[in-house]
Amino acid sequence: MDNDTSKVYGRQLKKLLNKNGVTVQGRASFSEMLSLGYQQLLAHYRHEYIYKTAILNSYVLREHSLAETILLNEFKIGTSKADVIVVNGTNKVFEIKTELDTPERLQNQVNDYFKAFTEVYLVVHHSMLAKYLGRVDRHVGIMVFSENGNIDTIYTATPDHSRLDSTIMLKSLRKDEYLNLVRNLNGSIPIAKPVHMFTECCRIAKSFPVQTVHIEFLKIIKQRICKESNEITLDEAIPSYLKFCCYNADLDQNHYIALTKRLNCFI
Repeated sequence: MDNDTSKVYGRQLKKLLNKNGVTVQGRASFSEMLSLGYQQLLAHYRHEYIYKTAILNSYVLREHSLAETILLNEFKIGTSKADVIVVNGTNKVFEIKTELDTPERLQNQVNDYFKAFTEVYLVVHHSMLAKYLGRVDRHVGIMVFSENGNIDTIYTATPDHSRLDSTIMLKSLRKDEYLNLVRNLNGSIPIAKPVHMFTECCRIAKSFPVQTVHIEFLKIIKQRICKESNEITLDEAIPSYLKFCCYNADLDQNHYIALTKRLNCFI
C-alpha cells in the first residue's frame, strides 16, 4: 500500500469512527484509530473476530507455547467449519456462538467436530451461558467470553475418541497433507489414477486403527506451524487486537516492517 492509498484509508477510518460516536480530534496514528475501533466493536458489536482474538490472547498465548501449537481459523470438518482449532499435545475445536448467533446448527456441528478431534468447546458470551447449558452433550466443554474480555473455562471438555472417522480426517486436509499421512501410515503412496487417488488413500487409512490415523492426522496439522508467523505474533510491536489477524495472515518480515511502519503513521 503506498502512502497516498494509506492516507485515503486513514481518512475513511477516521470518518467511520466519528460517524459511530467516537470522536477523533486532530492527528491520530493508525494504531490509535484501530484501537478505538476495536474498543467500539468490543462494546457494541462482539462478532467472531473479537472472540477469536480473545482465544488467542487470553487462552493460547497464556497457556501454550506457539512453538508447539498450531491455531487454525475456519477449519473444514465434514459439512461444518470449525471457528478455531488448536493442536499441540492436545487437540481442541472451539465453536463460537456470539450474541448474534443462534444454536440451530450446534448439534450437527459438534457431531462433525468429534469425527476429527477429541475435545470440543462451545464458547459463548457470559450473558448467554444459561441459554446454551444443556444444549450440548456431556463431552463438550464450555467457555465464556467474560466481562473483562477474557476466555474463562466453565466446564472442561472430556476427550471422546469413539466418533473419530478416518475419511473425514483425510477430507479435512490438503492433498499433499493426506498423501503424506498415508505415506506415514503405509510406507508409500498408492499407485492409482488421479481420479481414484483419494478413494485409495481412504481405503488404506481405514485399514489402520482409527486412533493411529488420528495421531498421524494431528502430526500433519502441526506441520503448519510457522516460526516466522509466531515470531511476528509474539512481537510487542503488534497490538493485541491485531495478533489474531497477523497470526493467520502468514506475514513475513517484509510485511511486518511495512505493517509496523504504517501503524505509526499519523493521519
